[in-house]
Amino acid sequence: MLMMPDVVYRAFESVKTNAAKVIYMTPQGNKLNQKKVEDLSKEEHLIILCGHYEGIDQRVIDKIVDEEISIGDYVLTGGEIPAMVLIDSVSRYIKGVLNNESIKEESFSNGLLEYPQYTRPEIFEGEKVPEVLLSGNHQNIKKWREEKSLEITKNKRPDLLKNKLN
Repeated sequence: MLMMPDVVYRAFESVKTNAAKVIYMTPQGNKLNQKKVEDLSKEEHLIILCGHYEGIDQRVIDKIVDEEISIGDYVLTGGEIPAMVLIDSVSRYIKGVLNNESIKEESFSNGLLEYPQYTRPEIFEGEKVPEVLLSGNHQNIKKWREEKSLEITKNKRPDLLKNKLN
C-alpha cells in the first residue's frame, strides 16, 4: 500500500509555513542522534511526514521533504512510532518542557552514557546505595558520577568513546 501523492500534498499544504522544515521518517534516512535532536529543537516549525506500509509516493517526497530521518536499522509498519520518538526527544529541548539542569547530565549529553541512579530505601534486597552518594560531599559525588559514566560507556557502548576521541 502506498499513500497517494495528492492526499499527502494537500495535508502538507494545509499546515505549511515559510519556516517549516519537513522531515520524512524512513529507514532510508540518516540515523537520529543526540546532535540532530538538539539541532531540530531550534527549528521554528517541524512537519513530520509518516508513511505506512510501503510509504509515500516519491514525487511528494522529492517536492516537499527537507530531510529524511531513521530511528534505526530496522523496518516498522509505519512512521508513526518513529515520529513519536522524534517528537519526544526533540521536545525535551524546548524551553520550559524540562528544567535545563535535567538535560545536562543525561546519556549522550556529553558523549557518554549516564551514571547509575539510586533512591530510597538505602538498602534494597541486600544492596546498598554507594556510600559516596550518601556522603554529602558534592565534589566526590561529581567525581564518582564522571567515573561511573566513563566505566558504563566503556563497557556498554565503547563506540561512543571512539566517536568522542575523533
